[in-house]
Amino acid sequence: GLWWSRFDDLALTPGDGANRGDDAGDRINLDMQIRITRVRPNAVIPAYASAGAAAFDLTAAETIIIPPKEQGVIPTGLVFQIPADHVFHIFSRSSTFSKLGLLLANGVGVIDSDYCGPKDEVCMLFYNPSDTEVTIQAGTRVAQGMIYPHPRIEFVEGKAEGTNRGGFGSTG
Repeated sequence: GLWWSRFDDLALTPGDGANRGDDAGDRINLDMQIRITRVRPNAVIPAYASAGAAAFDLTAAETIIIPPKEQGVIPTGLVFQIPADHVFHIFSRSSTFSKLGLLLANGVGVIDSDYCGPKDEVCMLFYNPSDTEVTIQAGTRVAQGMIYPHPRIEFVEGKAEGTNRGGFGSTG
């Protein structure tokens, strides 16, 4: 089974390795633990950049060169045990394009809770739209992740109800 636990009152200060925040005295309340397995020696355990950060940073475990107009896989070097009924989303960092010139190729990465075997390393697919190659050094923060609970949906076929609004998802 998947392993995770809840904490009621645990809070770590920045010096305890809970984050890389700059604000001395900030506290982070932890809601769950996620088991992580390193599958590459350079893998960096994800961390929150500040006490107020909603997402944790994901780091390149290897130096990767992405040629112009091509995509490249950047490994995290980590396998994540995501709790059942949860999903791990990977987003581009706000500075990834401006600093590195890369786009997260699939927009948002979705890691299911059953992607957790010993060889199920989480990797990130980036696209280099430029005319020059981009080198990502091992240890570079390239993406951010969030883990959410998600409901299991049953779809029931039936007659559409409501009024036609027109457009493509438009409200007007």
